[in-house]
Amino acid sequence: MKFFKKTSTSSPPPIEIKEEIPKKNLFQPIKQFFHFNRLEMKFLWWIFLASMFWSIYFISPLSKPKAIYVYGNRQVSVEMIQDQAGIKKGKSIWGILSEHEIIRKRLTAQNPKIKDVSVTLSGLNTIQLTILENPAIGYYVEDGQYKELLADAQSISVEELTNKEKYPELVNFTEESRIQLANQLEKTSPSVISNIRQIQYVDPEQKPLKLHLKMKDGMKVIGTLKDIGEKLNYYPSILKQLPKKSGTIDMEVGIFYTPDVNAQ
Repeated sequence: MKFFKKTSTSSPPPIEIKEEIPKKNLFQPIKQFFHFNRLEMKFLWWIFLASMFWSIYFISPLSKPKAIYVYGNRQVSVEMIQDQAGIKKGKSIWGILSEHEIIRKRLTAQNPKIKDVSVTLSGLNTIQLTILENPAIGYYVEDGQYKELLADAQSISVEELTNKEKYPELVNFTEESRIQLANQLEKTSPSVISNIRQIQYVDPEQKPLKLHLKMKDGMKVIGTLKDIGEKLNYYPSILKQLPKKSGTIDMEVGIFYTPDVNAQ
């Protein structure tokens, strides 16, 4: 008698499949952050080189001003301008240029003869201060004190006259008439002003506005506070046409010349 093994009809047990979860790479974001293409690498390389050269330049003597030159000044000394500018020794060129507005305000506030200032770089490491002056156009004595009349009509007290030969003495003027004179001489060439020895207000009550001018070349000029400024600019060309260099040029109405009787 044969015995047969009973075949199982039940299905085999399911096979458990475990899904493999990839491990997180903690350095992957960093690698992605520092992954650059060729163009980006070139750009970063140039930034690095520029920063390196700038650092070398900044600590080198080239970043410090070799000299500070002053231009445009006639009546204010270079030493005074450099001192009042307050530029500290050892300060970098770019530090000085960044403070150009501070330097301008500092100079115009301390010195009434300075109207404006520009601060620029000349060459590789030279600072240039270009001065626009508010010059003295005359001087007078009041209460035993020398005073200068400036082009903007303000008067300043001075201990001594250092540029006396560049502007005339003012005689018999009031404060109001000095302002009128300043407004007129603002129209006159500095070379003509420097050739005037004295300006006298003749008689404010009897002859209002009339002026007598004594020139350094010996000539005399008559004019008025109304229009003397512009007319004085013709003085050099008039002088060239005169047969004799001694006499009076009347500029009150038109222009007339009267020679001195004793002129040779």
